[in-house]
This record gives sequence, structure tokens and C-alpha cells, in this order.
Amino acid sequence: MDTWKRSGISLLWDPAEVGEIVMLDDIVSIRQYMHLYQTEWPEDLPSLYGDVLVVAGLDTVMDLLAPDDLVYWFESKLYPSLLSFQSMYEGQCALIFWLPDSQKRIELKTDGIFYWKCIGTYQGEEIPLSTCLWNGAAINAQLITKNSKVFDVKDKGCIGIFHRRIS
Repeated sequence: MDTWKRSGISLLWDPAEVGEIVMLDDIVSIRQYMHLYQTEWPEDLPSLYGDVLVVAGLDTVMDLLAPDDLVYWFESKLYPSLLSFQSMYEGQCALIFWLPDSQKRIELKTDGIFYWKCIGTYQGEEIPLSTCLWNGAAINAQLITKNSKVFDVKDKGCIGIFHRRIS
């Protein structure tokens, strides 16, 4: 099994891969995820093998908040939850944010950071997505690919982005 399916924090946009990991009814919303963080993480995660949590709705949050508010939310709310998840499961479980159709909105720039392209009212603006998610370790994020011939987030065989461990 691929490392990103067993540990780390991933962004995944391929529905077929999500279907291999978790039943549709077991995907939690971003609201449910934050509630788990604020109350108590479950011992067994709702996935086929009990070691993966798939979260939907992060893309909606990213579309609704103004870029500055979004960066603040990532830093003050989401990032601490990522550290808590990683600590609770001692790096032995995977946290996957399902972002359907998001590949076209993510760009890897020459600084090694993945950026999220805002839409709607904030079209033309970008946020440093991998920095917001993985902090200082953002530069070490890896592509999740269907084959070894994929080298860019825009390539058809790229199905997500993964980081093994944040600090």
C-alpha cells in the first residue's frame, strides 16, 4: 500500500482513489473533523482498515473565506488540528482532504510551494496552500501519482499532494 494511504496528510482529488480507501458514508465533513479535534479523536478511523480519515469540504472553506482570513484560519484553527491528529495516532494513520476537481486550482511555483488559486470575488489571488498546511516542511511535499512518469501537479496522472510528517 502507498505510504500516503497509511500516514501523513494529503490533498487528494481523484474520486476513484477515495473510493478505494473509504466508503462514501464514512467521509466526514470539515465541520465533523473540527468537532473531532475539539472533542476527542476516535480510536478507529472510519475507513476500510481503520487507519485513514477522509475529510470533505476544505475546498468550500477555501472558496468562502477571503485570502487573508483563510490564511489566518489555516494557521490558527486547521494547523493545530493537523498536529493533534498526527500526535494522537503517532504518525501511523493518514489524514486525507478530498478536494474534487481541485487539480486545476493548485500550482507549484519556483519557490517549491503549492499555491491555491482563489475564485469568485477573490479571483486572481492565491494563497500558499502547502505552507498553510505543512508549515516549514511545505517544501518537502510530494506528488501522489498513478505512475512514475508524472512530474508536475498539472499532469493527468497526478492525483494529489502528500506530506509524511509535519512539525
